[in-house]
Amino acid sequence: MPPTNPKTTAFFAYGTLKRNRSNHDLLTASRFIGKGVTAQKYGFYLGPDEQSLKGSSIPYLFKEPRKGDQAVRVYGEVWEVNEFTLNQLDQFEGHPNWYQRAETSVKLNSGENISSSLYIMPGQPDSHLKVISSGCF
Repeated sequence: MPPTNPKTTAFFAYGTLKRNRSNHDLLTASRFIGKGVTAQKYGFYLGPDEQSLKGSSIPYLFKEPRKGDQAVRVYGEVWEVNEFTLNQLDQFEGHPNWYQRAETSVKLNSGENISSSLYIMPGQPDSHLKVISSGCF
């Protein structure tokens, strides 16, 4: 079911913002729409969290994979977020300097297609990043 309020946005979480992940608290005021998978294939990688001192690993999503790597559909969750939450997410993700917000089409598990915002890395993947071939973080 798409967002019901014109001042809200469908947002696709594929990493630490998903339920039971370390940064999900940023979405606690948001409405869960459903699980789904991107219609488009992306370069999806695992690597060190450059913003954390904990040494944890996070997913990195690129429009295109590295040469020789397979592009994959990415699995995640779609949330209905309000403007305030979207602004918080932009700040958290470093939009537009670190991650950039983009639009993608997501096929929900219910079979419905929905346009959603997501965050994508600019440029090309570094060689130290490991491919997430399953499409699921």
